[in-house]
Amino acid sequence: MANQVNESQEINAKGLIILIGTIFGAIISFAVKGTFLSIVGGLVGGLILAIFFVNVLLPQKSHDR
Repeated sequence: MANQVNESQEINAKGLIILIGTIFGAIISFAVKGTFLSIVGGLVGGLILAIFFVNVLLPQKSHDR
């Protein structure tokens, strides 16, 4: 037990949110339209919405306490 090393890595939450938003945007768009161009449009739309979410809605406001 004395030689055991615990390595912990922080999770990049913003990158993960952008990745998941982009993938789900493509999946939802494909489910609605069913074409290859809908996948591309869903990727772009999901990416834009995910970036908006990460930069505008997600940031924590600083507290005065």
